[in-house]
Amino acid sequence: MRMKDLNMKQTDDMMNKLRLYLASNEMEPFISTFLSLHASDQATFFLGLSEKNRGKVLNSLYPHEFVGAFQEFGWEDRRLAVTYLDSAYVVEMLNIMVPVEAAAFLKSITRSKSLSLLNAMNPEAKAHIERIMKYPVNSTGALMHTEFLTANIKDTVEVVLNKLSLSSGNDNYHHLYVIDGESCLIGGVTIHQLLRAESNAAMETLMNSNIISVLDQADQTQAADLIKKYNLLELPVTDQEGVMIGIIKVDEVIDLMEEQISLSIGSFAALRSGLSLTSGIIRLVSQRLPWLVGLTVLGFLITKIMAPFLASLEQFTTLALFIPVILGMSGNSGIQSLSVALRRISMSSVTGKDSWHLLGKEAGIGALTGFVCGLFAFVLANLLLNSSLMFSTIIGLALFIAIFFGTITGAILPLIVKRLSIDPAIASGPVLTTLTDIVALFIYYSVATLLIPLATT
Repeated sequence: MRMKDLNMKQTDDMMNKLRLYLASNEMEPFISTFLSLHASDQATFFLGLSEKNRGKVLNSLYPHEFVGAFQEFGWEDRRLAVTYLDSAYVVEMLNIMVPVEAAAFLKSITRSKSLSLLNAMNPEAKAHIERIMKYPVNSTGALMHTEFLTANIKDTVEVVLNKLSLSSGNDNYHHLYVIDGESCLIGGVTIHQLLRAESNAAMETLMNSNIISVLDQADQTQAADLIKKYNLLELPVTDQEGVMIGIIKVDEVIDLMEEQISLSIGSFAALRSGLSLTSGIIRLVSQRLPWLVGLTVLGFLITKIMAPFLASLEQFTTLALFIPVILGMSGNSGIQSLSVALRRISMSSVTGKDSWHLLGKEAGIGALTGFVCGLFAFVLANLLLNSSLMFSTIIGLALFIAIFFGTITGAILPLIVKRLSIDPAIASGPVLTTLTDIVALFIYYSVATLLIPLATT
């Protein structure tokens, strides 16, 4: 058995033991076994419990014993977990949480609750968190850790190592950052370099002065791009004057990307609050039902649109066979285009010129893909279904226009709502597909109404 499989089996065995201990109310062995797990496994176990057992676990754990698991939760699960806890318990956790994690959590709850918790915290932890909370939610400052290693440019290796030995920090650091007398960032030294260097070597002779950094007010996507481009484990953050004020770790960027993906999937499915497997049924229904009711009403417009055409098309029932093809292809092309537009918007700011470039490109793609698919539909309708030339032309032309419209709609919808200062996520999959279904059906019957008389004259 491979080591990875062995570790997984051991973790599964421990979780089974935890369930048995919990069921039989053996809390002492439960606590010792729970605390022996990695924080990520603790979180997985806790989130898989019933509400009753979650309460039992929290009543058995001190804040410092639960905080590791809490920091592994997603934002939605953190908010739900807090409903089981009293304020004093939450305050104790916040006092020992990583400041950037605590700040992000406090920003995710109501302002009144956030202020209440902050005012009850110890002054030192509160100051660290408030410093991060002052930054806009999408800025690099909101993502940075305020604890990092620095040394003066004139310090020797011996002096720096002595300082490190007296440090109370317990983080795993990868770099030592070299600053001048005004705390401005001027270089960096890896811990590996530091340990191998001569004890009397000065930092200015060891440091790499060509160091990559990011401003505290920059967008978080810029930090993510730099970390990805230069394969960094840490990215120093400076203010406008060049003073070093924090670092962004690669794991924070990974967490950010995972959260954005989760929110994007939720938004695409018309779930503005994202996805949480641990949410209750009523909460999930309340997220989905308004959209589905609204789209049901919108869907009835299809029937209204069809009505005027039915009288003239009753004798041509063959047309109904091709409705699924027209609607399906229009929706598919729209979803492809919407995915591209949302990705472009999430990766960088899309201004006027960029918007027109995106729309022009998608229009060209829509025209070309629509033409090819329309041509295939024309040929297939002739060869496989023995349709007349006129019917084949109706199907091919309608499919071409429907795909072109679907592609344009998918690209323009998120751009419009962004222009109106609305979250682009509102341009979700269900809204798009319902809209393209209605218009595609209108296109199909309009083309048929115009061309059928030519076949009967």
